[in-house]
Amino acid sequence: MYEDDGVEKLSKKRDVAFAIQSLSKNKLDVNELYIEVMKIEDFDEITLGDAFDHLVQNEMLTKAFMAKSSNLRKIWIQNFASQHYYMPDC
Repeated sequence: MYEDDGVEKLSKKRDVAFAIQSLSKNKLDVNELYIEVMKIEDFDEITLGDAFDHLVQNEMLTKAFMAKSSNLRKIWIQNFASQHYYMPDC
């Protein structure tokens, strides 16, 4: 009975340690995000900077952004810019 209790406690400690380790691995690397956002061509620095700021504020969006291909990242920036900037027709 006591052995089972000890094994169960040890198992729970291992689960907690694994969860903590997973969280630390999933931390946002702001420098890497900045580099990746600024690589996107055909956008001015201000638009890219605003997109970066937006992503930093939303970690789940950032994870999705970082998982995308460069083409899908560019489309994400286009969508972001169209939603956040007034662009008059010329």
